[in-house]
Amino acid sequence: MPSPREPGPAPLYLELAPPGDADARIAHLFVFRDAGVLSGRGSGRFATDLFTLSLTRRGDGTGGPHLSLARPRPGFVPRQASFCGIVAGLRLSSRPARLPSAETLAPLNSALCRALIDDDHLAALVTELDALARALTFAAAPQAVSDRTGRRRTRADTGVSRRRLASIRRFRALLGRLGHPTLPLCDLALDAGYYDQSHMTACCRAFAGAPPGALRARAAARPADLSLQDAQVIDRLRLVIMDEDKE
Repeated sequence: MPSPREPGPAPLYLELAPPGDADARIAHLFVFRDAGVLSGRGSGRFATDLFTLSLTRRGDGTGGPHLSLARPRPGFVPRQASFCGIVAGLRLSSRPARLPSAETLAPLNSALCRALIDDDHLAALVTELDALARALTFAAAPQAVSDRTGRRRTRADTGVSRRRLASIRRFRALLGRLGHPTLPLCDLALDAGYYDQSHMTACCRAFAGAPPGALRARAAARPADLSLQDAQVIDRLRLVIMDEDKE
């Protein structure tokens, strides 16, 4: 795997809308490719109320593909080490009925390997993620239960209380508004449902490891690389973060 200073595909993080015919419980698709740049010191994983189904390939080629299903994260998790490789997958509002088989994942793994070394294969990787999204199934929604039983089931399934999940959802909604450059942070806090700006700041530090002003700077719109201009990809992009030195 090339070092961050050597020529090669730029590190990037993408979030895309799911295909229109996928289950509504699929929130978005994502691709994260890095060489220790975006995942360096001070970075980490934001809190989320979503399950993450992902396939990982390390940049050194060791260990083969790794499939994982992670439960929602109740807070910001600092990275223990930089990541070199590529991860792609789906974020889901509920646990899938079953994990995909090795046969189902074979085309996705091949696309993952190609996208690790060549931007031209990103569109093909999205196509395989779409196929996985369409193939994924979920258990039927549970019947109505008492409030106490509902709280117990939520914690057992996600590891997070319903109150905590509600706080994380409010934070996730806030992230979508931070890119508005003219709205004062104090007004943004009230619009997002926080008591005041201090309340919003405390939640951002707990869920993202940074204050709202720093998150707003990261949320500024950035142009996608030319290799992402495929209409099937660019029209569905929700978030693009790239290595500024390679844009």
